[in-house]
Amino acid sequence: MSQTCPNCGNAVPAGQRFCNNCGTSMETVGPASQYGGPPPQNFPQPQPQQPPYAQPQYGQQQPYQPYQQYQQPQKSSPIGEALGALGLLFLFRRFQPGYRPRRQSSGCCGCLVTLVILLFILGIPAYAVYRANPHLVQQIQQSLNNVSSSNSGNGGNGGNNGTVPNTRSQITTAPINQTVTYAGVNITIVSVQQSTAFIDDSSSSANGMIRVNIKEANNSGSNTGYFYSDMVHLILPDKSTVAPVNESQTGAPANSITRDNWLDFALPTSTKINQLTLLLGTNQEAQISIPLTGKANLSAFQTKTVNSNIPISYGELNWTLKTATSSLSIGGKQASTGMRYVVLFFNLDNHTSGGRTIGFPDEYMRLQSGDITNPTLSTTLPLGINADTNGVTGSVTFLMPANDTAFTLIFLAGQHLGEPQPSAQVNTDFKI
Repeated sequence: MSQTCPNCGNAVPAGQRFCNNCGTSMETVGPASQYGGPPPQNFPQPQPQQPPYAQPQYGQQQPYQPYQQYQQPQKSSPIGEALGALGLLFLFRRFQPGYRPRRQSSGCCGCLVTLVILLFILGIPAYAVYRANPHLVQQIQQSLNNVSSSNSGNGGNGGNNGTVPNTRSQITTAPINQTVTYAGVNITIVSVQQSTAFIDDSSSSANGMIRVNIKEANNSGSNTGYFYSDMVHLILPDKSTVAPVNESQTGAPANSITRDNWLDFALPTSTKINQLTLLLGTNQEAQISIPLTGKANLSAFQTKTVNSNIPISYGELNWTLKTATSSLSIGGKQASTGMRYVVLFFNLDNHTSGGRTIGFPDEYMRLQSGDITNPTLSTTLPLGINADTNGVTGSVTFLMPANDTAFTLIFLAGQHLGEPQPSAQVNTDFKI
């Protein structure tokens, strides 16, 4: 019985390992069919399919389905997709038939580089924010929808939330007319008003409002940067505090500006005005508390000045301590908690035939009260004084404990101010 070569079809005797015609190995050739042709091929038999609506009979075991581990779909990066698409665009353009490389103008290249840089600068932070909060866009849209709905429900009356009456409610007014200085701004509490709501305040609550009417005057010579939402509160009878819900002017007036302002607080109409205290200042500042009785004693917060006129001889100059002032604020700044500014105003005379250097007072001047000795904070004194010159003036500022009234001004010993001989230490006592 012969075999058929699978390569050339030549008859090969049975048992022979290679074809005589082409040399193909006959070991991989299966037995021939009874008709002399190639062995029959085995095709998979179709399996009967169960209709999708057919249910297994009760107790019939379901065929085992191998468990396939769930793979979470990978999130694509919008930035990576954009850069990839941009790169493919350039590759397709470069290798298309008939493409000729040409010199691009600097303007086109510059625009492309700028576009890529902006894509990185703006795209990466935006994508990071999006990954951190995927629902950010929906939240913004929801907020805009809420604002739009609120405005449409207000009937165009400037933000009235629907609970504020459109007609003026009864208003009770308590005159105060007391003035304090905060951060260099003179603040006069003119009056306090109480009503169920104020129609000119869109943040009014229909449950009750307290309005503090004030007059502001910034004569400090500099601008200040406070906001009423941070530095003003009302102290309630139970010692809790509430912040304003709205202000006519949110921040401090600029230098040389005088204006009217009001601060609104949401408090029930049962609240009594004369049981409230207005608190100015943050927890890190020297605070000012003003009981809203119209008769509060505010002397502890007022600026105090004494005329000293104390002569001092130091550094071959004749110093005169003209005045000493204690204040909670200076130059648009409020003192820190438990402290006050002490400002000393000097007059200097030079009776010598040569000029003298005043220099920097923080190098030789100190102010002592109790166990505290501090250097100067700032000065307006000139650096020097000419020969035979009188009436040169300037001030020196210190930060001292708020409750101290007795002070010692110290001029340190040493060779200062360019004098030919060292000066001895000079101590000068005064009170404010």
